[in-house]
This record gives sequence, structure tokens and C-alpha cells, in this order.
Amino acid sequence: MADLTHIFKVGQRVKCRMDEDIHDGVIKETFKDHVIIDIPDVSDHCWFENDLNIEDVIPVYNF
Repeated sequence: MADLTHIFKVGQRVKCRMDEDIHDGVIKETFKDHVIIDIPDVSDHCWFENDLNIEDVIPVYNF
């Protein structure tokens, strides 16, 4: 299990797959085993965790 505090940072933009749709979101809180994401179209408290649904969170990088 990966420590999510090393992978995601508060304020980081992400794309989240929920119900077969892709939504834009922002990391609100990070913990070792889960992250809480603010997805304006859905909720300000979406929970993604290791071994459950973290693979549905895709970081957005601006190169």
C-alpha cells in the first residue's frame, strides 16, 4: 500500500472517474491511506482510498 501523502498534495488538480464520467477536482486533504477531493460537480468531500478506488484519481500535470 502506497503512502498517499507522498503521491498527492493539498491543492493539486486531479481528474476523477466516477460513474463512468471524468470530473475535475482538487485534493482537499491527504492521509496515508486515503485522499479527500473537492469535485464541484459532485461533492466537496469525495473519498478515494488505497485498494478501493484510488486508481480512479489521475493527477493533472502542467508541463
